Amino acid sequence: MVLRASYGTLGLLGHVKKKIEMDTAYFMLDGRCVFDCGFCSHARSVDVDNKFLSRVVWKKVSSDDLKNINVKRICLQVVSYRGYRRDLEEVLKILKGKVISVSVRALTLEEIDSYFSLGIDSIGLSVDVVNERLFSKIRGGDFKKLMNLIKSAAEKYPGRITTHVIVGMGESDKELIDFFYNMKNFGVNVALFAFTPIKGTKLEDKIPPDRNRYRKIQLARYLIFEKEVSMDTFVFKGNMLEKINYRYEENLGRAFLTSGCKHCTRPYYNEKPGDIPYNFFEYNKDLENMVKELLE
Repeated sequence: MVLRASYGTLGLLGHVKKKIEMDTAYFMLDGRCVFDCGFCSHARSVDVDNKFLSRVVWKKVSSDDLKNINVKRICLQVVSYRGYRRDLEEVLKILKGKVISVSVRALTLEEIDSYFSLGIDSIGLSVDVVNERLFSKIRGGDFKKLMNLIKSAAEKYPGRITTHVIVGMGESDKELIDFFYNMKNFGVNVALFAFTPIKGTKLEDKIPPDRNRYRKIQLARYLIFEKEVSMDTFVFKGNMLEKINYRYEENLGRAFLTSGCKHCTRPYYNEKPGDIPYNFFEYNKDLENMVKELLE
């Protein structure tokens, strides 16, 4: 078993001097992935050091570190290597009694059942690419089959299924917003990432999404899930979001915070420290001004 931790988590463990205050600790079960996603540093065909997940370095730690961590939530990222289920189940037994989220490319409802039987709080079934044609090309697999699995899991475990979406894979804004409504109907929370080009991957030359476009999508997701707005809130030009018809109200700036499980932060996952973040991990009043500009 190869277990890694994000830089912020290493600080919580005392393995590095700099400590970032986080309520969630992030660990990764690592190995040679059997899949070949075009955006991923762990894809089967890429020549990228396994210490990277997206652009973030995850250093090796021991299973003893799992026992010593004291946080509100533990998030386990699981690479789909041969034997990952065995290792994941072993880790879940070590973490018994803690609040755990698992992000894993589960293939069946039976597999999902097995993780919940070991006490996890929630499971993330990533979609990543919301355009069905691009899903097959970039991520691989059957889009409809995954949608059916997410729906079945959400019906069986209400409020405990999440998914991840990457903005900037070639999809339209309309496809993203339609997807948000579908997941809202399923009772599935959606966490947003911005596409990040990683050297050595198939999409290393692809340009990240425009931040203004990403802000609109963040706000749209927030309004759909938190304010339950109708589709006519969104004005499209072609299939791209042109305007959001919603009157400003206080605290809408929270739309730009990292979306995910409760206590999720994922600091600097999409950008280098010092860059303007795609996902902010703490609230400040400047975010309110950003919302006002979008709604003008």
